[in-house]
Amino acid sequence: MSTNGIRIRMSRRVIVAAVFILWLEALLGGQAAASASAAAPRDPVDAFRLTAETLYRSVSAGDPLVVLRSVTQAEEALLAIPPESLPAPESAAALGSAMERMRRAVSALSPDAEEVYGASASLRLAADAVSSRGQGLWLEYRRLMREDTAALRTAISTVGGGANLDASERLASLSGHYRLIRAAVVATGRAEQAERADAVLRYAGRILSAASPDPSLAAKLAPQIGAAVEDLYPPAAEAPASGPLAAAPPAGFFSAIGAFILTVLTYSGWRKYRGEQRKK
Repeated sequence: MSTNGIRIRMSRRVIVAAVFILWLEALLGGQAAASASAAAPRDPVDAFRLTAETLYRSVSAGDPLVVLRSVTQAEEALLAIPPESLPAPESAAALGSAMERMRRAVSALSPDAEEVYGASASLRLAADAVSSRGQGLWLEYRRLMREDTAALRTAISTVGGGANLDASERLASLSGHYRLIRAAVVATGRAEQAERADAVLRYAGRILSAASPDPSLAAKLAPQIGAAVEDLYPPAAEAPASGPLAAAPPAGFFSAIGAFILTVLTYSGWRKYRGEQRKK
């Protein structure tokens, strides 16, 4: 299987995990976003959670204007949060990083579908993680990542004298799911665990991407990766991670975002030009 094939399959799995958030919310009985317009919450952290939910839903709905407006609303809600209201010293930086990723994703002239989905899901999970009214959605990924790790362990056991594409694919799947929850992990005060996972996954990538992976080094990866994954989650976190998928945005949605942003930039440049001309 080619490297492009691995990336395509990994992207599909990440999208599956991302859109699954909507089903989790319905299963756990969370319908707060639907009532947000009726009564704005007094808690600024929960207000941010609701705007992140709205943003995620707008990506699924496929309206580029609503997506861009939702990004702005989420940014404003994040800025309104007093740092002392967050659960950990690292929370503000983690949420800010997730918000910046979302802004970059939708601001690209040719937005990448997987990145827009992934960014909105990551922000959604992180916002839910820091709110007292959140549902702990990121914890649902523990079992899924355990399954990734088990599949990777099996693939690593077959590493021999040549490159093992199956092991690389399994690692890519695990890394994709990890990227979804990383902001939530850090935002809940587990920055050290996230940094350890970063280092372990980078090292595994170097070992498995070699033209001829060293079997002795590869054999040590599975225990290290398994320990790093377990360390990401609180001991009591245990929940299933499977279910029906939410609908994808309509065809042409992401190109529509790019066209809209290009129009805005062109119009802004024209206004600036007209203003300079009038000053002459």
